[in-house]
Amino acid sequence: MGVFISSLRVPKSGSTPRECEDAVAAFPPADPETWLTDPVSVAISDGASESLLAGEWAALLTDSVVDAVRDDQYLLHDDRHVASALVDAAVQWRRWVGEYVARRVGNGRPIAWYERPKLDRGPHATVLAARFDHHPASLSTSWTAAALGDTCLFHTRGARLLHAFPLESAAAFGNSPGLVNGFSHDHALLAHHVQTASGTADQGDQFFLCTDALAAWFLAETERGGHPGETLCNFTRSGDLAGFETWLGDLRSAGAMGNDDVTVVHVDLG
Repeated sequence: MGVFISSLRVPKSGSTPRECEDAVAAFPPADPETWLTDPVSVAISDGASESLLAGEWAALLTDSVVDAVRDDQYLLHDDRHVASALVDAAVQWRRWVGEYVARRVGNGRPIAWYERPKLDRGPHATVLAARFDHHPASLSTSWTAAALGDTCLFHTRGARLLHAFPLESAAAFGNSPGLVNGFSHDHALLAHHVQTASGTADQGDQFFLCTDALAAWFLAETERGGHPGETLCNFTRSGDLAGFETWLGDLRSAGAMGNDDVTVVHVDLG
């Protein structure tokens, strides 16, 4: 027993892939054709479009958090440890912004007066991180996850949804999810908003980590008696990005999904 991991990322309709403000980081890197037996660490983030440099913050946040989860197998068990990892990411962000401002000046494009307020407020993003550890003796995989915001993890077995985290119903999604600010150093506040979960999975189980638009659809489809995990497998197992884009376009046109950036990470236990 081991793990296959794959991901698909699609910008909102009318945007280019470079404009997508979702981000994913995984260790080892996602590859649907590689069977992994070592621990797998994944982080997924949804940058808030109303903030400046949200996509860049989401990318830095996922990279920083996945490194922390890779190095500490117990990190996701404790909201205080997760908060420390988020503060560490914010420290890196402050350095990144300083370098960004310097590059803008060097390129003859200094920060404009109308950009300064948003730059000073910092970008915002949701984040969800998970770790999967295979145990050969028991043929099982233990998993841990932590989240701040409405990016979700779904654990399925066959057509059955076993666990939804951190939101459990389509009605739970709103317009003001929890967000991590790029300049946040308030450890206690971050820890207060972090949620954690853990469990054990069997060979053949599936996990789907989804940003909010897809997560809301996943839960709504489950509530209607559908099998959203099986639908997503049609695209994730083969890395069919073109087919995934077409399918999303049809859902958006039908009003079954909002026009938002969409990212899914599929952790396949065989």
